[in-house]
Amino acid sequence: MLIVMKKKYLLFTVLAIISINKVLQAEGNSEPFPKIDPENITIVRDSFGIPHIFAKTDAEVAYGLAWVNAEDAFDVSQDLIYAAKGYMGRKDGISGAKTDFFVHAIAARELVEQKFDTDLSPEFKKYLNGFVQGLNAYAAAHPEEVKIKSAFPVTSKDVVAAYVVVMSALSWVQNNVGDAVGGKYDNIALEFPKHLMPNVGSNAFALNSTKTVDGKTYLCINPHLQMDGQFSFYEAHLQSEEGLNIAGCMFQGSSSLAMGVNENLGWGMTWNTFDKVDVFKLKMHAKKKLEYEFDGKWEKLQKRPVWLKVNLSKKGKFVLPVKKMTYWSKYGLTIKSGKSDNYYSIRFPANTTVKTGEQLYKMNKAKNYSEYWDAIRTHAITLFNIVYADKEDNIFYLHHGMMPERDTTIDWSGLIAGNTSSTLWTKLIPLDSMPKTINPDCGYVFNTNNTPFHASSVECSENGYCYTSRRLMDERPGDNNRAQRFTEIISSKDKFSLNDIKSLKFDVTISTQGTFANSVKPLFELSKEKYPHLAEAIDILQTWNRKADITEYAPSLFGLVLKEVFEKNHWDDANFVTGFSATEEEWAHHLANACDSLRTHFGTIRVEWGTINRLVRGNKDMPLRGFADVLSPSYPSRMKGRFAFRAKHGDTYTMFASFGKNGVEQLQALQPIGNSLNPNSPHYNDQMELFSRQQMRQVSLKKEDALKGALNTYHPK
Repeated sequence: MLIVMKKKYLLFTVLAIISINKVLQAEGNSEPFPKIDPENITIVRDSFGIPHIFAKTDAEVAYGLAWVNAEDAFDVSQDLIYAAKGYMGRKDGISGAKTDFFVHAIAARELVEQKFDTDLSPEFKKYLNGFVQGLNAYAAAHPEEVKIKSAFPVTSKDVVAAYVVVMSALSWVQNNVGDAVGGKYDNIALEFPKHLMPNVGSNAFALNSTKTVDGKTYLCINPHLQMDGQFSFYEAHLQSEEGLNIAGCMFQGSSSLAMGVNENLGWGMTWNTFDKVDVFKLKMHAKKKLEYEFDGKWEKLQKRPVWLKVNLSKKGKFVLPVKKMTYWSKYGLTIKSGKSDNYYSIRFPANTTVKTGEQLYKMNKAKNYSEYWDAIRTHAITLFNIVYADKEDNIFYLHHGMMPERDTTIDWSGLIAGNTSSTLWTKLIPLDSMPKTINPDCGYVFNTNNTPFHASSVECSENGYCYTSRRLMDERPGDNNRAQRFTEIISSKDKFSLNDIKSLKFDVTISTQGTFANSVKPLFELSKEKYPHLAEAIDILQTWNRKADITEYAPSLFGLVLKEVFEKNHWDDANFVTGFSATEEEWAHHLANACDSLRTHFGTIRVEWGTINRLVRGNKDMPLRGFADVLSPSYPSRMKGRFAFRAKHGDTYTMFASFGKNGVEQLQALQPIGNSLNPNSPHYNDQMELFSRQQMRQVSLKKEDALKGALNTYHPK
């Protein structure tokens, strides 16, 4: 049996290599890209398994990045390719087929075919080809890890299509497609369904030399997304002899780092919430099928059928083809309601460009402030604020993203009439005209997913001219608890040391001021005389220092109360900005339920937060500090089989950098769990102890330093 399996893998490897060579010959413009020799690539793994990739060319480094990411997370990262190819139904059955339908509906593949040759630079195509060579080489060398053999070899177009899919998904368009199919737009008398992705966020802040004790420029990168899965963060250091030298993090399966620090500059990104998607109701002809009115004329909808391949068996041997139909209008993707004869077009910027990966590549290689602005003016990343710092003491905040330039005389808040060119936007607001704060006199910029109109002190906040309404630009106006706490701390002293900056970032305090504090105020004002059966719980809450530390009792009570009241009212992360309201009686009721739960499971209501709030991966299970919407946050989900909560989202990556006149001087990083998603890797959960102590790892951009601390050095083969 073993001999048969080895022959099977050997045959697959040979066939894969032949196919890869054919792909390499086919890609490119007039000349095929050279086949990369893995001997020219050196991978250095440090003591925590962080890969440092060294090679002569950028393309060779990209090969190495694809290889190491596959070593650490191939089970997850290859799903991006399946989505781009429309193979998720073959992998995950009905749920995967929904993804395939979405990818077809947004026309990701057609967009890439149309624009790949014309819109991407030769330099990026060469880099991208190196990446796919590495990905294909890993798949050929490890066929047992490949879930769908026919998906390989991968092409550069597959990777570009994956970026289109990811940017569209991060725009939350799949929910708009689902609403159209499900008939939710047929009757919106009560409320137009809006979709703002919950439980995601990030922190980023920068201080220039006027605000620091040592006169250096400091940057903190601190995204908050998933602890595991596709949108968890992978850390790497990339260095070539062609000017690429950057350390930072990216989503699993990406071809470049999403945020990080190179020798001269660095940046962090945070989630922003502006209006990225419009839904149009088409005016259909009463008699002529598939004809819709536009500017007084009748236009024909383009039919776009798709055969979805749906796996209906565990072993994937029974794949059923299912035909579905989408359409295309002048507005773009169009869906017929599943409950009526209405047709809805969904328009958004994410499926208008193929340059997302190239923009990231240019950002990675930028050497100064001017080159960085040139890179982001590529304008191909759908969303994310940017907080930037460099060695020249420049800092800035930018409300970055692809914002449609809309007619401000039209109400864009709900369903829009799809019968006139006045609603057919075709341009984006230039990034230079988005809200921004550049080199403020007060010496700092920040964002915690709060309003883009508060990125520094009130006195020195500078906002760019906007072509559109403030509501469209800022769908969650106001400050959350993190913004409130940051403002309190940053204004508490004139200058900050690195230790001060670390303390700020790892703060777990719930402020007594601001929108969130005012929303929960009635809970903390409950009277022990009026609710004597809750006297002990009220006393715990009223004497609490508002810190969500592991030894505190109050966060256990407060967490259970908040979870119940949020679930009952269908609130989400947005309510930390917008606020919410519950009556005194409701707070008392939920507090009583929290007390009952704690007594049932622990015999007392005095239960330490670390007993309930846990950081778990593999065989490690540790108490976790933090709370929703504190500067070092934790967003937990109930664990099976025990009364405890496991962090699913939260403080997922941290990097501190200091810049002097000669470039980056200090660089430190930390992940909450580990850099590998492979359960068999020693780096699957080897940073948990560091995270519990808020102890950073030292990072260097110098090859000699990486070699000195090498745990393992090898070539990707």
